[in-house]
Amino acid sequence: MKVLVTGASGLIGSALASELRVRGHEVLGVSRSPSAESIEWHQMTPEFMEDVDAVVNLAGETIAGRWTQAKKRRLVDSRLETTKLVAAAISESSNPPSVLIQASASGYYGDRGDEVLHESSSKGSGFLADLCQRWETAAMPVEKVNTRLALTRFSVVLADEGGALSRLRTVTRLGIGGPLASGQQWWSWVSLRDAVRALVHVLDTEISGPVNIASAQPQRQRMFARTLGKVLHRPSLMPAPGIAIKAALGDMGTRLLLDSTRLQPSVLMASQFDFADDELEGALMRILNT
Repeated sequence: MKVLVTGASGLIGSALASELRVRGHEVLGVSRSPSAESIEWHQMTPEFMEDVDAVVNLAGETIAGRWTQAKKRRLVDSRLETTKLVAAAISESSNPPSVLIQASASGYYGDRGDEVLHESSSKGSGFLADLCQRWETAAMPVEKVNTRLALTRFSVVLADEGGALSRLRTVTRLGIGGPLASGQQWWSWVSLRDAVRALVHVLDTEISGPVNIASAQPQRQRMFARTLGKVLHRPSLMPAPGIAIKAALGDMGTRLLLDSTRLQPSVLMASQFDFADDELEGALMRILNT
């Protein structure tokens, strides 16, 4: 199978490309600097798509960093413009790929307290929820040419290098990785290994529509911090007041650290997907090699 992966140099994209190649698939990335294993964006034409079996669109600027107005514009443009390019190339192709796996995020659901969030749950409110909805909508033209569309809503992806865990590990090792605000907010998570396995599973099955990419065992932030401290043999008792987080990190800190998102991967579970990292302590021990 020939798979086109946008965002192939990112945390998830690079791991996915490696796994697909191990499985014997041909993988091409999309980059501003083309190589033997990638093409440039302008080469992603309807004609090019005739020879592609599947597309995984993971392109988009990182959400980390203070959300200035300029940053928000980049977050929007990097997602919507690339997705529109992908969708147009597929929908105008005379022989389109059979499937598009389109990245989205748990931010679609917004801050929902203790509510258990399945793929059928309604959209939340706020910047991230609106962005995720627009991101997903930008991919929908491919359905008109019968390309299967899966909308993968990623929770926090835990990896040994890069992503949120590297920053959390640093503050925990400094002894300041305790509860954030009340610590009662739900954090949904998935290991990088399972995120990649889930994407391959979606490629190999007939899953379409929204798919929560998250462990079935979300944790309250206080317990997440306590578990990470235990794995790293560090205390995790020093709280960080919510007002301090908002002052230091602005809207980004509020949305990513203080919002409560309690996902359930109902679609994956119904399709008999088995998580390799199904509980947090074991996942952290494996990832951090402790």
